[in-house]
Parts: sequence; structure tokens; C-alpha cells
Amino acid sequence: MEEEIFALVERAQNHDESAMEELFTIFKPKVTAIAREYFLLGADTDDLVQEGMIGLYRAICVFDKTKNKSFSAFASLFIHRKMQNAVKLAGRKKNEPLNTYLPINNYDDKGDDDENLNIVVADDMSNVENYFLNREMKTIMLSKIKDILTDEQYKLLKMFLNGYTYATMAERTNMTIKQVDNTLQSIKRKLKSIKGEL
Repeated sequence: MEEEIFALVERAQNHDESAMEELFTIFKPKVTAIAREYFLLGADTDDLVQEGMIGLYRAICVFDKTKNKSFSAFASLFIHRKMQNAVKLAGRKKNEPLNTYLPINNYDDKGDDDENLNIVVADDMSNVENYFLNREMKTIMLSKIKDILTDEQYKLLKMFLNGYTYATMAERTNMTIKQVDNTLQSIKRKLKSIKGEL
């Protein structure tokens, strides 16, 4: 089995997207199991799974079978590190605005209506003032996100938050999986920049 995995990794490293997708399918249960070991403030298990899949992708890209006997063990290390970094980042006091106002979810890409991009704020209906402040913050966040992202990035962000795989996003945007990953990393850096403006 390990040799079959090595072969898939080698093909994926040579830009074979079907091999990359097969590896994602094989290791998704492992990523999901690892995600259950962590708690991400302001997010859920699916967000951690997405982080873990990014870790898996990076493991595939840099794996060298001449230096490692097991891809599974190697990938686990990258998956754990990516999730640990996400948890640490979410737990820092300076990231409190991001933790309060993200994740963004519930996107249905059948239309371009901005209502489909729902920025989740913990609505407290017992406090009317907080309720209206939270609604205003959603509007501000959406406006800032649209201002800093290109149309292509905005479309990709909505697909990512709706749980599409890298392969599906690549197919729908005519990108390679590597380009999708690079664009998502750029989006994340841009979104982090919003925090200082809140």
C-alpha cells in the first residue's frame, strides 16, 4: 500500500490533478479524525478539516521518499502542525476581532447575491444594542472583504467557505490546484489585514 501512495504522491508532484484528488480522498478521513482532537475558537470541525487539508497538500508537495519511509506519518505531522497553528492563532488576544466575526459560511454559488456570503456574528437577542451592533459589523466586514479582494478571489473565497475541494475549485476557475492554494493563501493574508481596521 505504501508503494501505491508513493506513486500517487510522485504523480501529484508532477501536476497530475487526479492523483492529488485521490490522495485527498484517501486521507480525508485521517484529517477529519485529527480535527476532532482540536478546538478552534470561533469555528467548527469543518474549518479545522480545511486547515488540515492544506497541511496535507503541503505534505504532498514537499514529500521525499528517499528521506521518509511513511507518507502517512509525514502527512500527519504537517496536518497536526497546520491545525495547531490555526488554534494558536485563533487563541491570541490580538486576533479577537477575527474570532468574533468569522467564519463566513452558508454560501450557495447559484447567484452573486451578497446575502449568500453570511458573516457569522454571535447575535445576542437579549441585548438589542448588541444585536444591532452585530448587524452593522456584518455589513462593515462584507464591505471591507469586497474592497480588498479581486472578483476572482471573492469567487474562490465563497467556494472555499462552501467546502469545495481544491480540485473542484481549480476546475471551476480554470486554475491549477497549486494556483488555487496560492490564491487562498493570498486571500487569508488580505483578510488578516482587516483585523487591524476594526
